[in-house]
Amino acid sequence: MPIFARRRLRAMVDDISQLTTQAKVNDLLSRLESRNTRDAMAAEAELSMVWAISQVADVTVEPVAGNGRQPDAFSRDLFGSGGAIVEVRALSDDSFSGRKPMVRTANILASTADRIAKRAGSHLAFEFLDRSYWDRRYHRERCVDPAFEVSTGVEKLLRDWIIRRQCSDGPHKLHVTDGKTDLIITWSDVPARERPVFCRMPPVAYDLEDNPVYKALKKKSKQIGDAGSEHLRVVFLFDAGCELLRYIGRAASYVLERHGEDIVRHALRKLSGIDIVCVFSPFRDWRVVLGPPREVVWNVTCFDRRVAVPESEYKRLELLATKLPRARFEGYQARQIHRRRGFFPNAHGRYKGTEMTMQGGAIRVRISSRLLQEYLAGRLDAERFRSAAFANDDNLFKTWLEKGQTIQGATFESGGVDEDDDYVVLDFGADWGARSLRK
Repeated sequence: MPIFARRRLRAMVDDISQLTTQAKVNDLLSRLESRNTRDAMAAEAELSMVWAISQVADVTVEPVAGNGRQPDAFSRDLFGSGGAIVEVRALSDDSFSGRKPMVRTANILASTADRIAKRAGSHLAFEFLDRSYWDRRYHRERCVDPAFEVSTGVEKLLRDWIIRRQCSDGPHKLHVTDGKTDLIITWSDVPARERPVFCRMPPVAYDLEDNPVYKALKKKSKQIGDAGSEHLRVVFLFDAGCELLRYIGRAASYVLERHGEDIVRHALRKLSGIDIVCVFSPFRDWRVVLGPPREVVWNVTCFDRRVAVPESEYKRLELLATKLPRARFEGYQARQIHRRRGFFPNAHGRYKGTEMTMQGGAIRVRISSRLLQEYLAGRLDAERFRSAAFANDDNLFKTWLEKGQTIQGATFESGGVDEDDDYVVLDFGADWGARSLRK
């Protein structure tokens, strides 16, 4: 649940609790706090989209539709032409990128390495190769077998390499090929906290239907297609780390590559159970080199299968886009940090940067209140506190104290509901109690 601040998530849950049952609230809270990244981000998507609708239009949470199913929401006036059944789907590249079989294979090889030498698996990084071929159309795929098992030959190859590496006599890399699996294993002298698993092949689509976006829409079409033709059938696609949604309108970089807009438009032509697809993607323009980093903004793109649509049709949808809470991260960043347990309440906070102003002999410092409290609570040692508070500078508190400057006043400055941190504002001034009387 890392795209929004925890405070914002709780505020949205409180608002939604007025529109649904306690059982639904408990379900959302359970999934938001899940260790499973997919479940947590799916809950965050559902909560934020339903909450955003409630800010601009009438909404019923999980109504019973004509086919007996319960879509995520129904709104009578979100669209100008009438009522709309809304389904929310969060998408990531986890299945499309082949991450699951790659992680499985890496874990098997790391466990084998641990049996050969204690904790050897923590020194390994795994890079899977890819291959391309033609079979009536262009194919490009990652070289990983979902049913991979360590053969006798691979185990012997791994054993000989690890033994040589422990004697600093072997190469840093080992090429392993076995059936469909083809990868490079790299040895690092420093053990890693998280096992590196990657493939240079990007999560791009080469087919209009063999991709996660089309498959998700096809599934939603079956769910809401017969829910009632008198209402619009709408799918909100939420970018939870999906490249096809992040760059929804980007032109293909290769002639055979299919981009997100092509896929959505193809789905609307072929799948009769969906009328409108809205894509919501938190996006930061990383192309800006000079100046401060750009904030994450919401890219909202709407696709409609209908030909003639009145100008007033999307007014409330456009307003909804402005009501979405501020996103802190892009989808792929949020997914990575959640996997590392970076957003749990007992994890280290994400601290606001220290700010300092000097006027005359007075010094004012705005420092993260979460950082200060974690230091006082003993979660951080002095070195980590100094590094987080002052980057690579010296301990400025020590510097000021040595110069006879002490804290003369302290105030609190709230970061607001879209931040999980605040500021403690400290005013320093000259103090004869901390300096020589002859100065």
